[in-house]
Formats: sequence, C-alpha cells, structure tokens
Amino acid sequence: MRRPAARTRQLLSRSYHRLARANYDRELVARRNRTPAGSVRCYEPLNRHGDDAMLEELSACCGPSTVIYDVGANVGIYALTLAAASPRRRVVAFEPSSTVVDRLRANVRLNGLEKRIDVRPWALGDEDGERPFYRSTNPELSGFDRAAATRWGATVADVGPVPVHRLDSLVAAPEGQNGADRGRLPAPDVLKVDVEGAAPSVLRGARRTLERHRPRLFVEIHDAGLTGDVPGETKGLLEACGYDVLERTGYWHCEPA
Repeated sequence: MRRPAARTRQLLSRSYHRLARANYDRELVARRNRTPAGSVRCYEPLNRHGDDAMLEELSACCGPSTVIYDVGANVGIYALTLAAASPRRRVVAFEPSSTVVDRLRANVRLNGLEKRIDVRPWALGDEDGERPFYRSTNPELSGFDRAAATRWGATVADVGPVPVHRLDSLVAAPEGQNGADRGRLPAPDVLKVDVEGAAPSVLRGARRTLERHRPRLFVEIHDAGLTGDVPGETKGLLEACGYDVLERTGYWHCEPA
C-alpha cells in the first residue's frame, strides 16, 4: 500500500503540473523567478531553483562572454538566468521533450533572450539518430528510461522518437580550422548536465569535446529508482577524460585535471 506521504506528494505534483500546463497554454501570469544567480520572468506558478547551490556555483564560474551548454534545460531557469547576466554570453539549451521545449521557448521570448539562447529540441547521447522518449506525467522525469519516467507515482503519458546527437558531432574543432565545421556550435566553456540518469550516454558522446576543449562540468546526480550504477559509471567516464570530480550535495563540479 502506498504510504500517506507518497500519496500526498503525488497529489501535489499532479496539481502543480496541471496548473503549470494551464498557465503556459494561455500565458496568463508571468512572474519573477528569483535564484541565487539572479532573477528572470517565467510562466512557472512557483519559484524554481530559489536556493539552487549548483546554479550559484556554476554562475560564479562564468565570465561575461562564456559559452554555456545547458543539457537537459527543462523550462529554462538555468539558461535564462545565466544568459540574462551578461549580454555577451551565449547559452545553447538542449531539451528533447516537445511539451517542455515549448515552455522553454515561451520563457525565452518572455525575457527577450532569443538572440542569446539557442534552443535545440534534441537529446544528447552516444549515437546520432533517434531513440524512443518516455514523456512522463511529471515533466521533470521524462527521458529514455521507462522506469525513471514512472518514479514518484508518475506514469508514462506517451512514447515517441526524438532526435539524438553526439555532442562531438555538433561542436567545431579548435580554432575552427576545419572548413567543414562551418555552422557547427562554438565549443562550450561550461557544460551543465541534468538528464535523469542519461549522463553516461551524454559523456560518451562528448569525449572528444571534453578532451579537446576542457570545459568545466556541472552534473546533477540521479540514482534513486534508476537501473544500474549511474553515478559510478558517470564518475568513471569523467576520470577517464582527465577530470577531477568535486562532490557536492546532489551534484558534482568537475574540473580538468
């Protein structure tokens, strides 16, 4: 039998996501979202990342013209806050869920940041192609793992293919010396990864980028309800690419060794 606390959390989650869906669909109320790295406007009903230590530390690592990749951007609070802090920063925001990417784009428009935030409706992984994506009734849990999408009482709303790219296929060579690299993305200075257990796949597809360009990484750690040792595999890949892993509560700050 499901415990009362779990039932209450499930009820609150469903109520919140229904309210959020209605507000985004109609763009009724745009509110100020305050974080340790600054504030932006958004259509989220409640303040998101208001005491986010990873966002605060990541922001402190960014200069005025830093290129930031937000992998698993969700509705964009990280991307919005980091881009708004400096007119010369560029953020590339990757979000594969079609429902969530519509909300991300709405928040980008609301803040007038279309020229600073490059929204890519893709997933990153270790192969170029398509994969089945499990869209959860809790948008925070959507991903490539059915079990992960049904944590905390959520269910799978639908399954469909989404495009997947290796980061190494998208990033230009150092100094842009290869003419074929025209049109590719600029190399990241900072890479944030929050992908509900898919971090090992993202890192395998980014190995050349990590070894060539040596960006700082911030990785949200997920393990509850996931199959296999995701944190152990993630750490092994980072160390193999020559990174020191600085463990924080709930995330890792990873620096080139």
